[in-house]
Amino acid sequence: MAKKDFRTLGPLVFALSLIIAGCTSTHSLSQGRSFKLKQLSFNDLPGWQNDDLTMAMPSLMNSCKTPTPMFRRFCRDLPRYNGASSSQIKAYIEQTLRPYQVISYGSKTGTMTGYYEAELTGTRYQVSKTQVPIYGLPDGYKKGKKYPEREDIEEDGIDAPIIAWANDPVELFILHVQGSGRLITPTGEIKLGFAGSNSREFKGLGTLLKKNGAPTLYSMPAMKKWLQENPQKAKKIMAQNPRYIFFKENKGDSPYGAGGVVLTPMRSVAVDKNFIPMHTPMWLDTKDPDGIQLQRLVVAQDIGSAIQGAIRADFFWGHGELAFSKAGRMKSVGSYYLLLPKE
Repeated sequence: MAKKDFRTLGPLVFALSLIIAGCTSTHSLSQGRSFKLKQLSFNDLPGWQNDDLTMAMPSLMNSCKTPTPMFRRFCRDLPRYNGASSSQIKAYIEQTLRPYQVISYGSKTGTMTGYYEAELTGTRYQVSKTQVPIYGLPDGYKKGKKYPEREDIEEDGIDAPIIAWANDPVELFILHVQGSGRLITPTGEIKLGFAGSNSREFKGLGTLLKKNGAPTLYSMPAMKKWLQENPQKAKKIMAQNPRYIFFKENKGDSPYGAGGVVLTPMRSVAVDKNFIPMHTPMWLDTKDPDGIQLQRLVVAQDIGSAIQGAIRADFFWGHGELAFSKAGRMKSVGSYYLLLPKE
């Protein structure tokens, strides 16, 4: 199929933009220089024939439990392919969807990072004065309202229920950065999900370390190690990130993304919803932190305060030490393609 500029598709573009505007509350797909879609064929997708799409089905099925208007027809017939072979799933996707490369200000590439479901240790009830609280939503919580900054909450507390207690303040800080995680206690596991924030500015740990004269550290594992080895400096540095996260205890499967569905390790991504509608299937073309090619079908199911831009994604690695190692070191150049309905 000949390549076409997205702006030349006429009525189809207009209809598509209306559909997408309808499935997001305040954002529609831009057709300006900052976000341009170029129609391609599936043969143009690097590595398309090599992906095992049976591994992507859980992520697709999760997003199709409550389908957006744009993908209602695609989701209607998708369950028929649950348990099908990769080639059968591929044929269905090629029959119903069409790939579009995302181009922003003339560039086809952007930054691809990773995140994971944090793990930390602690207890349901406080057993040591050195433990730090994991707060639920403050009483009468209102989304968008500015609550005290991190330093004030850590010093004075806040009128909010305490879900559990973490053993290590550095591990709790990383939980706040990741937004969800698992607290490992002597009596079992407590799943913690994002409930809300204090609506304050987020300041990245790397920036804060550099500002405070810490050694140059390029990965989250290295930053975590340094902070744990320098507790007094760590307390001062972490307090300079005003943003604070409140949690809720999740039952059953987890973690949930901002799209309201359970994330699938290595098949879910966080994106900037100003450009990419939630639950859009995407073809990702990038590399992991060890230089291994990542070419696979993923679904936009989450957002993040640091994930901003037309070509910007955060790749969900899952949980555990391997996920932490991969996510904490990932900062790759990559591109992606939206898979949008043909009609």
